[in-house]
Amino acid sequence: MSNIIEIFSLTKRFSTSTNYRALFRLNREENVTAVNEVSLHVRDGELFGLLGANGAGKTTLIKMLCTLILPTEGRATIAGKDIVSDADAVRRQIGLIDTNERSFFWRLTGRQNLEFFAALYGLNRPQATRRIDELLTLVNMKQHADRRFSDYSTGMRQKMAIVRGLLVSPQVIFLDEPTRSLDPVSAYDLRRFVQGVLVEQMGRTIVLVTHRLEEAESMCKRVAIMTHGRVVACGPVAEIKQKISARQQYQLRVCNLSSTTIKQLQHITGLTQVESNLLEDETFQLNLTMVDENESLPLVFETLVKGGAQVQACQAKTVSLEDAFVTLVKNNAR
Repeated sequence: MSNIIEIFSLTKRFSTSTNYRALFRLNREENVTAVNEVSLHVRDGELFGLLGANGAGKTTLIKMLCTLILPTEGRATIAGKDIVSDADAVRRQIGLIDTNERSFFWRLTGRQNLEFFAALYGLNRPQATRRIDELLTLVNMKQHADRRFSDYSTGMRQKMAIVRGLLVSPQVIFLDEPTRSLDPVSAYDLRRFVQGVLVEQMGRTIVLVTHRLEEAESMCKRVAIMTHGRVVACGPVAEIKQKISARQQYQLRVCNLSSTTIKQLQHITGLTQVESNLLEDETFQLNLTMVDENESLPLVFETLVKGGAQVQACQAKTVSLEDAFVTLVKNNAR
């Protein structure tokens, strides 16, 4: 499978200075690096996840790929076209779908909004009418097209955003937090639409920007994790989870657990994390992370028994994408 997006050391710095010296880059030390030498690729026809906390650089990266802002250094291509030197050709290949409802005209109908955007994209009236009808049918919104946008539910507005993003038949679609503010049923329907229709039926390439790690884990085979402007992990979800799977995690339910015993647990060799939470029934939930269960787990039980505690339950925890994300971000912060 060939790469449709290729990024090479892409960097974006913003100046924090507002005076004339910033225009001539005389205050380089006042620059803030939002994206720092990012290199990755996205394969044609895949659903790729871009993950990161607020301020990680995701939005800036997407804006550069969508030709909305210029990179400071590095380069990127989409479908073989350079995002700077061949920006017009790139724009014909991409669609950006975000949750910014303010970009629509609320007093106009859904159809009138779409006709306006179609004109901006250069579609003539017959082309626009035919394309809008096709897409409204695709997202099951044709019967609501002539209602005012202000009367739509959040889910209906999201569908209109999808239609707008598909007007020019883009090969690459950037989805920015598509399920934000949606109820669980609407979010589920949207995920099925993205996977089943956009990717499997239409063969589109999707770059999914999301804070919902369980969403990325269920939808994407490959993801990139960004923090402080850098990509700290990129690849198949299973491989990223494997990076921390060497540290086994166990959850124990314990009663009669003293603070002295908890302190003793924290000194066991190979036990890297000990978390204790008092439950409503006065028992404790112990979350343990260890390097080698064969070495550490017997010492845990020995310490608990000697301290007078009683273990009611013990189960191993599988590593989730959220576990990997938190671990990688925290390690990078250190």
